[in-house]
Amino acid sequence: MSEDDQLIAELEIQHLAPEQQQRVLENLRLQIGEALVKDFDDAQLAEYQAIIDDDTETINKWLADNAPDYKASIAYQQLSEGYDGQPESVSPDKVYAYMAWVEKNSPGLAETVAQVKAEVKDNIDSYK
Repeated sequence: MSEDDQLIAELEIQHLAPEQQQRVLENLRLQIGEALVKDFDDAQLAEYQAIIDDDTETINKWLADNAPDYKASIAYQQLSEGYDGQPESVSPDKVYAYMAWVEKNSPGLAETVAQVKAEVKDNIDSYK
């Protein structure tokens, strides 16, 4: 089951037309992103944006400073599985750096995501 399918089931929006489902998911992701960055200072925002923009220098420096042994982690190994066969996909270094950066800088992210999901679910009628 894809991430989108899981979210559609979790939000109970299977009854909506596919384009309405996509609008709900896009809005959910936008609201999560806004909630994620609202408490960041300018330096954090700049670093976050550099990682999102795939700035290799920033990613490599952040990983070296914050997770020097990241390639030995199970999470990284899972991300990198199959990457050699799909080099056009997002690099596992970027994905790992993003996840680790968010975990470090947004310790309450799980609660924030749950709250945003609940708010979106409560307002599903506005997408019809």
